[in-house]
Amino acid sequence: MRSVGFIGLALASAGAAETASQHPAAACCKTLSYSIPYIYHSPVSPEYNSLIKARWSNTAILHPGCVITPRSAQDVSKALKILAKQHCQFAVKAGGHSATPGFNSIDGGVSIDLTELKSTYMAPDRSSVTLGSGVTWGLAYDTFNDSNIGFTGGVCEDVGVGGVSIGGGQSLFQAKLGWAVDNIIDYEVVLASGKIVHANQRQHRDLFRALKGGNTNFGIVTRVQLAAFELDNLWGGEVFVGLNGPQASRPEMLDKLSRAIVDFVAKNNDDVDTGLQILTAYLSGGKGQTVNSALSNTRGVENPETVRPFLDMPNRLSNNVRHVKIADFVHELSSFVPKGFRQITASLTITNDYKTLREVWEATDAVYDALPQKDKIDWVVSIIPQPKVQQSYAKKRGGNSLGLSHVKEDQIVFWFSPRWTDPALDSVMEEVRDKFVEVGERVAKKHGTYSPFLYINFASPQQDPLCGYGADSVAFLKRTARKYDPKGVFQKLMPGGFKVSKAHCSRRKHSY
Repeated sequence: MRSVGFIGLALASAGAAETASQHPAAACCKTLSYSIPYIYHSPVSPEYNSLIKARWSNTAILHPGCVITPRSAQDVSKALKILAKQHCQFAVKAGGHSATPGFNSIDGGVSIDLTELKSTYMAPDRSSVTLGSGVTWGLAYDTFNDSNIGFTGGVCEDVGVGGVSIGGGQSLFQAKLGWAVDNIIDYEVVLASGKIVHANQRQHRDLFRALKGGNTNFGIVTRVQLAAFELDNLWGGEVFVGLNGPQASRPEMLDKLSRAIVDFVAKNNDDVDTGLQILTAYLSGGKGQTVNSALSNTRGVENPETVRPFLDMPNRLSNNVRHVKIADFVHELSSFVPKGFRQITASLTITNDYKTLREVWEATDAVYDALPQKDKIDWVVSIIPQPKVQQSYAKKRGGNSLGLSHVKEDQIVFWFSPRWTDPALDSVMEEVRDKFVEVGERVAKKHGTYSPFLYINFASPQQDPLCGYGADSVAFLKRTARKYDPKGVFQKLMPGGFKVSKAHCSRRKHSY
C-alpha cells in the first residue's frame, strides 16, 4: 500500500510540476527559485495551496505559476528586477481583501505575497506607529491594544495595511482625522527599477501625494509610518435592530434610519469625536433583515447626543456599547464581513440628503426583492458617513490624490458586498452588482445629489474610480507614474488594480 501511495504522490507531483512549467511565467519562476529560493513556493510546495487560498473572498482564488513571500523590501526589490527584466506578469497581495479576481491574485503569473512583511513598531514618543504592508489591521490593533494609542486604519480585521495605504482608508476616525492616507507620515516603496525609496513631505513629495489613493500604479509599498494619538478611553459598540418588528414596520424603520443617518452626518462636522458606520444584512434562508449601527466616541463620552437616535431606534435586537479597546471593537465588527464566502463589491457616493438616501435604499432593496436566488445569498450593504470636515486634513499633510479638497457638501458612501457560496451564482451576482449601481446612480442623478467619487477599495472592476477623482487628479497621477515607472512596468505587467493608463477621463467638473 505504501509503495502505491508513493507512486501516486510522485505522479501527482510530476503532473503539477509539468503544469507549472507550462505557465507563461515558468521562466521567471525558475529564475526566482534560483535567486531567492528562501521565499519561493512552487505549485508542489507544501505552502502553495494555503498561500493562494488566503483571500477574503473565494472569488479571488487563482493559480499562479509560483508564489514568493518577501521578508524585506530588499527581497521585493530583487523580485521586481527579475520580473521587469523577463517581462513576467505578477500580482501583489497584502491582506487579500479585494474580491475581484486578479486584483490580488493571478493565473499563471507570479504572486508576490507580502504576508511576511509584518513588522510593527511604536515610536518612543508614541507619536507614530510603523507597520509592514503585510500586517492586517486586526494584528496592528492587537499589537498596540495595551498601549492606549489609536491610529487610522481599516475596520475589518483581515484588511491589509498595504491596500488601505494606497486606497484611501475608511476608519472609525473619519471626522476626527480624515482618510487613513492623510495620516501617513512616510511610505517605504519599491519602484519598478528595484530602487527602494521613502516618500514623505520632504522627499519624493509628488509620489507621496500620488500614493494616497493612487492604487497600484507607482510601486510596491512595503512599510508605512502612521501618525498615532492617545486613545485611552474609547466608547463604542453595536446596536442591532430588525427592519421588521413589533414596534415599527419596514417603511417606518427605513424612514427613521435614513433621517438619523443624514442628521448624524451633518452634526459630525462639529462632533468629530463620534463615529458611525451602518451595516445592513438581509440573511439567506429567511434568517432576518437587520441593521447594525456601529457607534464610537474617542473621548469616552457615553451615549453622545449625535447618536442618540440609533440608541433609541425601535425593533432593537441587541446593544453592546460600552468602554472598549479598539482591537476588541474591530474584531466584533469583522464578524459582519467574514471570509470564506464568494463576494462581490461595488460603491456609490451621494450628497448627504434624506430623500436620496431613503430612495436609494428602497430602489436597491427592490433589486434584492426581485432576485429569485435571494434565499442563497446574504445581501450586505454598508452606509458610511463622509462629513465635509473629513476632507480638510489632507492639505496640511501633503495632500492626496482623491480629488476631494474642493468638496463643500457632506456625503455618504455605500459599499455593496453581498456573499454566497455557490460558484454557479457568480455571473448572476455580477449582473446584480451592476444593477445596484445603476439604480442607485439613477436616483441620485434625479435628485441632483450624485457624486462621481468612488472609494477605490470598494469599487467594482466595471466602475471607474480614478476618473471619479477628476481629470486634474488623473493627469497628476499619470505624470507621476511616468516619472517613477517610465517603462510602465506596473501598467503592463501588473494587471491588478485600477490603472492610470486606462483612465480616459473627460475634463468635466465634479458635480458635488
